[in-house]
Amino acid sequence: DQSEFTSRVAVVPFSPYVNPGRDAFEIATKYSPPGNSDNRTCVKERQGPMRYTDETPGESNGYFDYYTGNNACRPQATVLPLTNDKQALNQRINEMQPTGSTAGHIGTAWTWYTLSPNFSSLWPAASEPSSYSDLTALNDKGLPKLQKVAILMTDGEYNRKYSGYSSAVQAREVCKEMKLKGVTVYTVGFEISEGGEADTTMQQCATDATHNYNADDPEALRSAFRDIALKIATLRLTQ
Repeated sequence: DQSEFTSRVAVVPFSPYVNPGRDAFEIATKYSPPGNSDNRTCVKERQGPMRYTDETPGESNGYFDYYTGNNACRPQATVLPLTNDKQALNQRINEMQPTGSTAGHIGTAWTWYTLSPNFSSLWPAASEPSSYSDLTALNDKGLPKLQKVAILMTDGEYNRKYSGYSSAVQAREVCKEMKLKGVTVYTVGFEISEGGEADTTMQQCATDATHNYNADDPEALRSAFRDIALKIATLRLTQ
């Protein structure tokens, strides 16, 4: 969520579930789990007619399903909503641990929710996403005042879902709707075979071919993120 003068970044760890943290979880699910920790606050995909939208959770739009198992939900690392606190961002990234199967569509959806003004009630005031209308508001140079950018990084094995179509199919639907709202989407695949469903998902989720990367090793992965950072920074400097 980047304005003319400031940039804020969110981090969304995901594997079999997404853990948005207790406050966001209770608003999204209308359920208060026992205890005070974040180990029972993982969500599944949204169901119903609002499945692929960013409409505000509530009585009319429906709530999210949630994890009800006996063990602590995964991942333990919670979503870090939009912030410009570099130390907090690095710490949250370092808390990520690879585990289990991948419900990529849920991670994709919650990436969008950190950028969506319709989900402002889930996040602290300092993390509230800017309005979509600012995407088309122009500065004195005739360029947009705001850009919303999603970067999806995954091995592409979207192999876990709890309802609806496959995780990959649902991820592509979420990406389509997110882009229609004006969000720019970069995809970074890691060791993804060309021509398979994972490759197709990454290509279809990206804004276009120039926003899609496929890294075969750690150095290529770092290079992809450096290139994305340069593109975003260049857009910002032109404003």
